[in-house]
Amino acid sequence: MHYARPLLRPLFLLSLLPFSFVQAAENPELIGGGINPLSVTRSHDRVSYMVSLNFNNGKTAQQWRSVDCKQGKSELLYKDLLDEEGLTKVRFYGDSYMRYAPAQDDKLMTAEDIRKICQLPVKEPLWERLSATSATGITDLVDVNSIHRVGDILTVRMGYDFADIIWEPPYDAPLELKIEHYFYNCKTHQGDAVAAMNFDGQGRVTDSLITADIVRRKSSFKIDGQKAQHFEQLCQLPAGKTFTAEGRFVPAVNKSASTLMGPSMPDLSNNNPQWLSKYPLSAAIDHQAQALIKSWAMPRFKQVRYTEVSALGKIKVQLDAQSDGYTRKLEDYGIWTVQRLTLANLLQLKFAMSISSGAMLLNTLQTDLHFPLVQGQKYQAKLENIDADKKVTSSAMRCEVTGEGDAQRIAPEFSGKYLLVECHESNEGQPDNRSKLAWLQDLNIFVPVAQQLGDKPERLVTLENVSVTR
Repeated sequence: MHYARPLLRPLFLLSLLPFSFVQAAENPELIGGGINPLSVTRSHDRVSYMVSLNFNNGKTAQQWRSVDCKQGKSELLYKDLLDEEGLTKVRFYGDSYMRYAPAQDDKLMTAEDIRKICQLPVKEPLWERLSATSATGITDLVDVNSIHRVGDILTVRMGYDFADIIWEPPYDAPLELKIEHYFYNCKTHQGDAVAAMNFDGQGRVTDSLITADIVRRKSSFKIDGQKAQHFEQLCQLPAGKTFTAEGRFVPAVNKSASTLMGPSMPDLSNNNPQWLSKYPLSAAIDHQAQALIKSWAMPRFKQVRYTEVSALGKIKVQLDAQSDGYTRKLEDYGIWTVQRLTLANLLQLKFAMSISSGAMLLNTLQTDLHFPLVQGQKYQAKLENIDADKKVTSSAMRCEVTGEGDAQRIAPEFSGKYLLVECHESNEGQPDNRSKLAWLQDLNIFVPVAQQLGDKPERLVTLENVSVTR
């Protein structure tokens, strides 16, 4: 792999999002970094680029950014936190963990910083078509403005235009144009890709491989015979001569979304039921669960919202009652979301995460739970879940109804009485835990009161921002 000498004067950008994932107790300081010249691209009035960051605790990161030079506006695209070998360990698109999210406004970057970025000496691509558009809608291109030869070393950017917007794994990042930057030795006829970037229709980088990441993926960018032939043509291009092939190419605007390569991870926003509905429960489990809730445990609400607050943090929760009597639950952890289909917010029937494809389903259930609950009642449940890879995990709980109280003591928005239920839970591969739940009799739903994980002390759970729609 060839490495470029710095062609641009490093520009230190201190207006960064908090790198809480990297920061240790000593609150490390940014001690160095600069723009990687291989990352800088221009699309009309937009410049996108990557800033390498070094901290005084030895940690490193890469921040991808974009500037709209016409509007004088800066955006944060995403950040990669690197391991000791310089490989991407964790990626955040804004606050979204390991999943694409739209660019975030960067209001801290100064007008002078924006001016410097917009003056970087990088030309907008001038695309020359290398082939006809394939049956899959891909057009091979070369950026005529990127062709440079210094001695035996040729540097050039190859492009691949997609007729439709696709979403590329692993982050479900939208892709309309892919650019690969190559160094090629015209004497030895050897070369390597030194950067690869995916772009949306506005010229923002949505995904990338650069530095150690692209070295690790070197085998994915082997120079085949056709590409080598193009490079040899460029090596022989006379000085001052403009390269031509199949004609100029201008990428289309307002492309349609692909019907074949859409997102592979679920859209769980607003507790959308569409994803989990693709994964039906077995007839046996559905019959067993329906028998439990009818007719004494059917939900008596349309929607309940609250923020679950404990020493572990805050989780926004939305509970939606379905016509079949099940409760669909959305848990918002800030950096990802979790959706569950439950029986009364107690027994999990289905499970999905915003950063994972597939779903987990309840496979077997053994329980003596029955409704209506009464004080002194004891019940147990043994469950087996199966995930998209057919892996089976087991869990169990033992519960006892130990008390009662006024539901308004839990939250003023609740009414009637509650029954206090104390449970001991065990989950395969995880520490046992204990929980206290309140069965709200006016709503027919469980809400948390306290939790104890492993040998940790019990932590109270309070509910804030409560709303009930009946």
